[in-house]
Amino acid sequence: MDRSDVYLQLVAEQPILLVPFILFIFIFLAIPSDKKLFVTLVMLVPWLTVARSTGLGPIAAAAKLSSGATYLLVAIAAVNHPGIKRRLPGASWIFVVVAVMAIFYVLTTEERSRAIVMRLQWVCVTIAGVYTAQTIVAYSDLRRVVDALTWGCIVAIALPFSGFIIDPLGSFLKGQGRFEPWGANSNQIGMLFALATPLLAYALMSLKKPSLKPLLLTALVITLGMALMTASRQTLLAIVLVLIPVFIVLSKRPIFMIVGVGLGIIGLALMVSIGENAEFDRLGNLETGRLDIWRAYWTQVFVDRPLFGLLGTSGQSFEKSIAEVGQHPHNAWFYYMYLGGISLAAPMLYLAVYSSYCGMKIWKLKNYLPGDPLLYSILAMLLLAMYIQGLFNQVVYWPTYTWSFLHVVLACLFMSMWKDVRDGSLSEALLNDWDEEEMELEHDDAETEEFSDYGKNNT
Repeated sequence: MDRSDVYLQLVAEQPILLVPFILFIFIFLAIPSDKKLFVTLVMLVPWLTVARSTGLGPIAAAAKLSSGATYLLVAIAAVNHPGIKRRLPGASWIFVVVAVMAIFYVLTTEERSRAIVMRLQWVCVTIAGVYTAQTIVAYSDLRRVVDALTWGCIVAIALPFSGFIIDPLGSFLKGQGRFEPWGANSNQIGMLFALATPLLAYALMSLKKPSLKPLLLTALVITLGMALMTASRQTLLAIVLVLIPVFIVLSKRPIFMIVGVGLGIIGLALMVSIGENAEFDRLGNLETGRLDIWRAYWTQVFVDRPLFGLLGTSGQSFEKSIAEVGQHPHNAWFYYMYLGGISLAAPMLYLAVYSSYCGMKIWKLKNYLPGDPLLYSILAMLLLAMYIQGLFNQVVYWPTYTWSFLHVVLACLFMSMWKDVRDGSLSEALLNDWDEEEMELEHDDAETEEFSDYGKNNT
């Protein structure tokens, strides 16, 4: 039976599983339009984490089936968000166009219903990402998205951590010692940790009031500990890359760096001691079978279907070449070559190269943009890390990750900002409303804790 049919059958037999999502819809309808986007982004991260946690049983299937609808709620919230919208360059819509095109390439594949569902979910991701990017007109808009995803990560990491606390021995893959809480694949759950680490680190550094610092520091240490226990080299590579801007800033404040690293080591040692089944030998081994997989795809798959991939074929899997290779491509652009040949891979590769270029251009101008230069550094490095990590798997274009959603948002934002700069409108690339907002917050004790500017002089 097709996996999506199994999910549908589970939900059909136990419709109560959709109650959390239905409840969230009612909450969504009740909250003001200016708060909808923030709330949906907060809820997006833990709901997608539930979807990956197969050990939770049918509720994970319900979350997986409804993940596309969750992205649609984000898109609806973004479209209805009050205020002016950013005009995105035409290149941004390539994400949506290619996503829609890809549906037709999988119509004749095996597990067709699941293939179509996955492609439709990716369409939802791209639509949500593009419309979310449109709401980022001023610096406070950027902080809204970053802060919402930060709080979403804090809620989400509680799920794998609970699995670790409840069953520290059973949370590891037998025979390999890799952290798989609630049955979540170590590489997949690792992307949550790769996303949470820079967001939590920045929140900790930019926090204006100290009351939330213990929570953020604890969450950061727990996240790093769980990331280490996955023994996922691609996860740790992404984390190292996105933390480079943080360490550069901390190197100028050695006392804070010593204290932070010291507390982190103590926390990590405690977690590792509890997870005694963890095996870290894999981290010291750089051997990989990816080169053989890539070679097999080049010589046995792409040569036969170079232009249109799976379009019009029959008996093929939409995930991987079963007959010729037997494994998925382990590369984001190789996957698009397998799925749709050059007709799909070329535009996505163009977006990757061009958005990275725009991100680096914006990073060079960070001291002339409103707000905190450190945030621009982290976001630019985050996008770059997403594409570097995409060399080793296709997560950056897979619809069940907040990582892939944020990638679309950042790519569209950087391309749009660079277009404004190139047109001679540096001041319009991102409007400066942060100073005025902070002054209002200082005189409003009733407001919730906010993440504030860490200071331009620190970078």
